[in-house]
Order: sequence, then C-alpha cells, then structure tokens
Amino acid sequence: MEKQTIQITVYSSIKDAMGEVTEMTLYTEATYKKDLKKSYLMYNESEVSGMEGTKTLLTLENKSVFIRRYGENSSLLKIEIEQWHENMYNTQYGTFVIKTKGERIKWDDEECLTVDLFYLLEIEGEMSAPSEVTIKIEQKRG
Repeated sequence: MEKQTIQITVYSSIKDAMGEVTEMTLYTEATYKKDLKKSYLMYNESEVSGMEGTKTLLTLENKSVFIRRYGENSSLLKIEIEQWHENMYNTQYGTFVIKTKGERIKWDDEECLTVDLFYLLEIEGEMSAPSEVTIKIEQKRG
C-alpha cells in the first residue's frame, strides 16, 4: 500500500500519580502506510502538545505499538499488553528512563483509522503510582 495523507485528531489524557489530569487535543495532517506486517502513522507535534519541532511515528507490529519521537524530544516507547518495558526518553532537560505497560491497544483501519491506547507510565526514581496515559487518534471523515 502506498502512503496516504490523512487528517487526524489526536486526543491525549494523562492522569498523574496525584490524580491530576492533563488533556490535549491536536488536529493535524498525518501520513499513514500499511504493509503485510506493520502499520505506520506519522505526524508533527505542535505547541498544543508542548512538543513543537518533534515528529511522532506510531508503528503497529504484531500486538505491540511503538511510539517513536524525533526532534526536540526523542524517544522510543514500546506498548505491549500486560508487559512492562523500559524505555529512554531524551529531552532538553536530560534523559529519563521510563517504563510502560499496555492495558488496552486497539488499532482499526477497516473504514477509517482509529487508534485507542491506554497504558501505564512510570518515570524512574518516582516512588508513587504510575501515570495513566490514554491516546485516541481518529481519522477525520469526509
């Protein structure tokens, strides 16, 4: 399949260990590609997400989702159901080790692309409960 340019809405919600919720909605253009083994979705972050100058690439491979960021912030997060993974997150403030554990992964591109991820995120050195991260991506219809 060739690359497609699509319009998407990215909704994210992060509930930290103290119960405080931060929400963000980004409307942007994305590139989508699917082959026999993997699906790829790439889009540019903006000042809305606080990551202007960063590209995000989501890859679905088998039953895992990889979230790779390039630019001002660089990282590779692996999200897999019921499995903790250690990841490196590089920012202008330093490099952090974070752990991720998938709780829900839904990736459907039958009619329109919809991605629904829910995972736990733990920053190394923090003694409190992990944050809960929800990311929902929907292709704009029409």
